[in-house]
Amino acid sequence: MAIENLAAVAGRQVEASFYGTSGGEIDLVLGRPDGTKWAVEIKPSLAPKLERGFHSALEDLQPERSFVVYPGHERYKMGASTEAISLSELCEELE
Repeated sequence: MAIENLAAVAGRQVEASFYGTSGGEIDLVLGRPDGTKWAVEIKPSLAPKLERGFHSALEDLQPERSFVVYPGHERYKMGASTEAISLSELCEELE
């Protein structure tokens, strides 16, 4: 549901895809019209944790921004380049 909502809000000009290798995966990669990529991981926990595979996939993709969508309401950093964010707030950023 979260992926479908984000892809719909992003619009047709944004290419939505999944990224996965034996080293890691990212639930949603948004290829934006300006050539940049946003990486989005979906976590159902109020205390999301990132796996090694997520970091490995970020190294492969080199996205402009990366997010972890979780059911909480606070936005906070989860490392140097990744933010935890609610689904509704990320939808607002994509509009």
